[in-house]
Amino acid sequence: MAIIEHRELLNFAARLLSSGMPPQDSKLVAALLVKADLRGYPGHGVTRIRPYLEWIKDGTINVKLKPKIVKDGKISAVIEGNHYIGQVGVHDAMTLAIKKAREHGVGLVAIRHASHIGRLADYLEMAADAGLIATGAVSVGSGTTTLYGARERITGTNPMGFGIPAKNGRHIILDFATASMSMGEIQKRVAKKEPIPEGAILDGHGNPTIEFEDFRGPPRGVFLPFGGYKGSGLALVVELLGGLLSGNGPSKNWWDSGGHGVNGVFLQTFAVEEFQPLEEFTAAVEEFVDFVKTRKRASGFAEILLPGDQSRNHEARQRQNGVDLDDGTWSALKALADELAVAAPRSID
Repeated sequence: MAIIEHRELLNFAARLLSSGMPPQDSKLVAALLVKADLRGYPGHGVTRIRPYLEWIKDGTINVKLKPKIVKDGKISAVIEGNHYIGQVGVHDAMTLAIKKAREHGVGLVAIRHASHIGRLADYLEMAADAGLIATGAVSVGSGTTTLYGARERITGTNPMGFGIPAKNGRHIILDFATASMSMGEIQKRVAKKEPIPEGAILDGHGNPTIEFEDFRGPPRGVFLPFGGYKGSGLALVVELLGGLLSGNGPSKNWWDSGGHGVNGVFLQTFAVEEFQPLEEFTAAVEEFVDFVKTRKRASGFAEILLPGDQSRNHEARQRQNGVDLDDGTWSALKALADELAVAAPRSID
């Protein structure tokens, strides 16, 4: 395992990405990838750099045609992502949703044909930082997950989430895959040689398994939705909002074309002031959070954590001690750096 000082990792990531992306875009993507590692989500972190650059080379990510607003209403908009860098397109989409909510109380923005967008939480946090409540849904445009009662692929892992502003940046940020696990979580467990929980995946013959190799196949297996029919219902709704409403189309349209997760995204923001003063609301949120955290803890729990707590705690530790990168990720990044003649930072372990 390598441990890299987070500012050095940020600069390193930006230099690598700038070999295929415009400078300002490479800085934004690098910041979001490193943030994912800081927050404890390495599947969405710097391990993505080589795949992104490869997708730029083969045209899966199109850096020649930027996202464009194709429908713009008072409170709503649709953006054609043009298969541009996903983080850039959705950052722009959330920026627009925030602007509309500030001007009109609510903002509804959909973006279609975005490349892989990274963590939905990052965009929900943008809205919370602006004092807005936000929701989001992403049809990831891949065939990894089945629905309740089926055994063949139907959707992707299809995340959804909520962002609620609180005082001092302690926002409630809930971002979760509607599949039993996200692909990033699976990849993290595989890299650490940790077992996959029971009830998460089926092999290519429809049998339950805890072995990633059985899932990978051939034949390829599928994720199960979380929570049985309830999670399955949420996965379906996310597919309808992020996929069909945005104009991205259902995930099945991208399987055979090798879409590499062509994302369709639905974002909603609204102003707290439409209901009550923001300061009163965030004070009430803080009071309720204090109430929750002072309840008696269940056996084995040192603290009652709310959505967003664990990732912020992880970030604080990694900023102080350095960012942990598994051996496979660090070796791949150093090899890429050698190819691109980019100096790699030293591990501080």
